[in-house]
Amino acid sequence: MKVKRWLVALKKIVPTEMERYLEEMAAEGYQLKSVGEMGLFYFEFDETENKKSKYVVDISALPKVSYMETLLKKEWEYLGRTGNCYIWRKNYEDKRPEDFADKICRKKHCFRLGMIFALFAILIGILMCGLGWGIMFELRQGVKDHILAYGIEIILQIPFLIYFIWGARKLLAER
Repeated sequence: MKVKRWLVALKKIVPTEMERYLEEMAAEGYQLKSVGEMGLFYFEFDETENKKSKYVVDISALPKVSYMETLLKKEWEYLGRTGNCYIWRKNYEDKRPEDFADKICRKKHCFRLGMIFALFAILIGILMCGLGWGIMFELRQGVKDHILAYGIEIILQIPFLIYFIWGARKLLAER
């Protein structure tokens, strides 16, 4: 049986969180299938027996030529990528496989992405303030043509503002 989990890549934006989530799913008997183009929107899992699996979400913008073949020779299973995050799995019985991800690169990635999220939150906040100012301006002028549109636009921006603030906090905490 196949199971889809929606928006995993958007909920588990910190690589260590995603690894932990995937390992918990494997322990419950759900193995991640290969990650394709829709990986940003959903992950698909195959129901299997409970397994011990080590997942690595490796941040690598430009992997070296030998990157893939080296890990495949070490019996890591390549599951695909979402953005510049390569997802690998290795099932094990007794000894947990070592993590090969570059910790420094991962921290830099989280910091950069956290700053981008913070910037988006600031820009959305500025947009919302501008729309609020537009409402106040129209009320002072006695014109009510655009108040409803501005109000709806402010309300539509709230979930984005909350997501980017949440994401920035999570990512910047990983530094």
